[in-house]
Parts: sequence; C-alpha cells; structure tokens
Amino acid sequence: MTFAAGLLAAIAAPTASAKDAVLAGLVPCNGASWEMPALPTRPGRPPGVCEGAAKRRRQGVDSPTGLRRFLHAIWHIELEAIDLACVLSLRGSGMPAEFHADCVRVAREEVVHAGLLETWLTANGHPPGSEPVHHRLWDAAVACRDLGEQLVVVPRFLEARGLDVNAGLLPRVTDPGAHAALERIYRDEIGHVGTGTRWHRWWCDRQGLDPEAHFAAVVHADFADQLPSPWALDRPGRVAAGFTEGELAILAGIPAPVPSLGPPT
Repeated sequence: MTFAAGLLAAIAAPTASAKDAVLAGLVPCNGASWEMPALPTRPGRPPGVCEGAAKRRRQGVDSPTGLRRFLHAIWHIELEAIDLACVLSLRGSGMPAEFHADCVRVAREEVVHAGLLETWLTANGHPPGSEPVHHRLWDAAVACRDLGEQLVVVPRFLEARGLDVNAGLLPRVTDPGAHAALERIYRDEIGHVGTGTRWHRWWCDRQGLDPEAHFAAVVHADFADQLPSPWALDRPGRVAAGFTEGELAILAGIPAPVPSLGPPT
C-alpha cells in the first residue's frame, strides 16, 4: 500500500480504532509525490451513525442531558479531525516527510480524543450514534483549493475555534471524567493548531506570500459571515499556537485591507 493509498484507507475506515490501525503502518517518504486523488463524498463511519440535524441543546453543559449531547457532538468532531488530517497530508504531495509525519501524528492523537469521548458516552448511556451528526467540517476541507487554504481553514480557523469553545466551557464542566477528557483535548489541540501555524508559514514562504495576509484573505473569503467570532477568543491558547496580534485582530472583526487569494497553487 502506498502512503497516499493508506491515507485514503484510513479515511474510509469506519471507527477511530480502525483508522488508527491503518495510520500506525504509514511511513512517509521525503518528497514523495502523487496525483491528488478524488475524495469520497463522506468518510467512513461506524454502523448506526447517521447524518442529519442533531437535536437542539436546550440545556447547557451544566446539566447531564446537555453535557451528553455536547460531548456527542465533540466526539464526532474529533472523529472528523482524523479524516481532515489525512486530507491535509494528501494535499501535500512533494512536501517534506516531516510534514506528513506531523499529519499522521495529529490524526493519531485525534484517535485518542475520540476514544476518550466514546468511552465516556458509552459509560453514561449515550453511545456514539445516539444522535445524528453533520459533516460540515469535512465539506469545508474538501472545498479547499490547495494545501495553503486548508492549512488556514482547518487547523488555523476551525480547530482553533475549538480552543475558544473549550476554554469557555471547561470551567462549567463539573463531571470529572468529562472535564479530564476535554482538558486533554484542549492541551493537545494547542499543539495541533501550532503545527498548522508552522506549516502554513513554511508554505507561504515557499510561495512568496505574507502569512498574515494569506490568512486574512482565506478567512474573509471563506468565513466572512463568521466575523467577528461569536466566541470570545482564547488569546492565551491562540498565542501559544502561534497566532499574531494581526491575526487575532482579523478574527475580532477589526477592519483592515484584505488581499485577494489569487489563483490556486
């Protein structure tokens, strides 16, 4: 199995553990190249997990029902994050082996996150599949035009927003097991976003682009309707993940000239 074929197999695998079994055997080669393959409409999912609109959470995480529904949503986000890391690596044909190793490492850490939440949900009578899930994150990643855009869209916007959500909700989660899982996810996600920041800057340097200007162009092109962010920015977490003051200002909706994205590369 080639490295690219292995990434596709991990995406198609139905569960976090099945995805991890594929990822464990993948060894990236420096500068390996391939044609970007066609991506599936939907990644593999466990039997009984269906797509649809989840029930509206009328109760917050400080209630047992609200917490179960929230963690079910986070479980699927973590499962989706495994697939998104694989797509990121697939977009990186010709990239250094270190880039692909980082993508696989991130994917396998997302496996751990999904497993922690699956264990908690099952123990609390709300196992995966208890509610419908959505694939908006997958759709956003698939729609990206190139590696640089996905480095902004996925780790530096969507996953970084998870830092904001987690930082705001963690103090309200009193269940010990749930709190421990979310705290582990928060710590690891700072590293994941930081990895995205580092490779985004590397990619921009090779393309002769200013990273902050490229970040602004992608965010305004893809998420203009979500600025300013509806969540309070987790400044400590984002700064630890490499965000600049200029990028934080963009997310806060502070007006500034926005360059064009230009043609895909």
